[in-house]
Formats: sequence, C-alpha cells, structure tokens
Amino acid sequence: MPKKENRNVPISFRLTESEYSPFKLILETTELTRTEFFRRVFLNNEYHFDVKEKPSQDYERLLFLFNKTSNNLNQVAHKLNSAYRGDVVSEKVYLETLNNLVSIERLLRGALEKC
Repeated sequence: MPKKENRNVPISFRLTESEYSPFKLILETTELTRTEFFRRVFLNNEYHFDVKEKPSQDYERLLFLFNKTSNNLNQVAHKLNSAYRGDVVSEKVYLETLNNLVSIERLLRGALEKC
C-alpha cells in the first residue's frame, strides 16, 4: 500500500478586495472551502466549477427539525412496541402516544408553513 503523502508545505498570498471579489461570490454560493477552491484552480487548472450550492438557512433548519422529529418518532415507536410486547398497552400509554404524534405533526406543519 503506497504511503499517503501529507500536505505540509503552506502557500499563502494576499489579494485586494477587487481581486478577491469574483472568488468570494463562488465561495459564498458553494460548499467549497477556500483551500479546496484554490487547490482546484491552481493544481487542476479548473476554472469552471460544477458544484452543489450551499443549502439555505431554511433548509438547514428544516433538516434539523426533521432529524429531531425522526428521533422522536423512534422513541415513540420503541415505547409503544415495548408496551405492546409486555402486554401493558394501557389507555394512558395509548393517549400519550397519540399526543406525541399530534405534537410531531404540529411541529412539521409549523416548519412547512415558515418556508
């Protein structure tokens, strides 16, 4: 197996605001870091970038809420499954589960309405 070569030679240079402005726009609208971007430009002679744009803040927030919601759904399913297997599904557990599901529905609807 070939030994991995470390990047240990730093290269830095300064730009004026006007020199940097075209690059700034690309960096702000993509997921590339400055290092990745300039490495591609100088080492690979890439000048056209076909990269995915950064997700909007709304998207990031929705992703967070949906991940949180899926965790809650897993907790509800686990609790209900445990109660079912233990033959302990009481009216209290059933109503608690329904309330949790209604809360999740409200959370999702609220997130969608804000978009």
